[in-house]
Amino acid sequence: MLSLLLVFSLLVHLAKAASTNATCEPPPPPDPTSSNYRSIWSILGTCALTLLICIWNATYPNITFGERWYKVALYRVALGVIALVTPEVTVMRAYLEWKYADDDQWSRTHGFFKLMGGFIHKKDEKHEIMNHWSPVPPLEITKEEISDKSKTDGLGNTLLVLQLSWFIVQVIARGANHLAITLVEVDTLALAALSFPLFFFWWSKPMAVNCPHIVHSQTSGSRFVNRNLPKTHHVFSTSRTKEQWLREITVGGAMGSDVTTSCSVLSTVWIIFGGLHLIAWDFQFPSQAEKIIWRIASFTLIAAACTFLFVRVLEERDIYCCIAAPPILQLGMGPILNVVIFIGVVARFILLALMLASLRDLPPSAYETVSWTTYIPHL
Repeated sequence: MLSLLLVFSLLVHLAKAASTNATCEPPPPPDPTSSNYRSIWSILGTCALTLLICIWNATYPNITFGERWYKVALYRVALGVIALVTPEVTVMRAYLEWKYADDDQWSRTHGFFKLMGGFIHKKDEKHEIMNHWSPVPPLEITKEEISDKSKTDGLGNTLLVLQLSWFIVQVIARGANHLAITLVEVDTLALAALSFPLFFFWWSKPMAVNCPHIVHSQTSGSRFVNRNLPKTHHVFSTSRTKEQWLREITVGGAMGSDVTTSCSVLSTVWIIFGGLHLIAWDFQFPSQAEKIIWRIASFTLIAAACTFLFVRVLEERDIYCCIAAPPILQLGMGPILNVVIFIGVVARFILLALMLASLRDLPPSAYETVSWTTYIPHL
């Protein structure tokens, strides 16, 4: 979380540099024949590629062995939508999986593989997934064998990191040169900044593994599993229920996660994500009303995150049962949390709508580029 705060403190200075877009005399219209000219399609293409990387990086799926193809497709789509609309949930999921994948007896890669359903217990033609509560069986698969199943590697991740870094650098360069930064770039910048903790947390997690490792019932490891823990506590059928799919999307394989830690991480990232949108506080908007709505929606994200954390703390510690709580709290925390989440999601969609609407009337300097950034290797 410290790295996110440092990134946030650096990026907020863009608002001071780029705010001159709204106060200075408008520059002359850009020359399309200039080498420093970029079209609106170039802006959208760069942002779309960066968003694709962010979403691809955020959809590290668990193994969906034995599930129907349409369920798997919906699962991947849901992960992508969550990454775009509520990226704080994705960061929370990555952090929790990283935390629970740490095991003194295994490598972190083994831990991730176990959390994502990589070990299947087979008994009498029935397959059951072992989760992180399961005892550790003898290692029958090496770290290298697990990594070989992954659809990406360190080089691929490094290239993605370089592309995201280039995008952030060129946005900072635009602010430093007093060139207009579009709202599409601001939103993409926020998602790109949140992608770096994902790379850190999931660096050792295998990507898009399709086939799990089968642990047969005759092995000593599976006999140990059957003998030491109740079946309902350490395995579950490969056919997931709706509740299990929801957990897969929100917390991944980190079942039984600490509620306080989860909410703290979620709220912190939520606040940072909303704060990054305040970079556009004094940007030039197509209308004054849109500027005000953008400010309100950005603040709403921050307020919703703070309220969510506050209510969860009250619920966790049962303070509302020990003090003279306001009447609204006496109704129960569940409905309040649902309302807070709904308000946050609505604010996020408003930002997305304003982001797209702003493309109809961009400042002239938005079409100019910082020439030296084009020489930095990028996709």
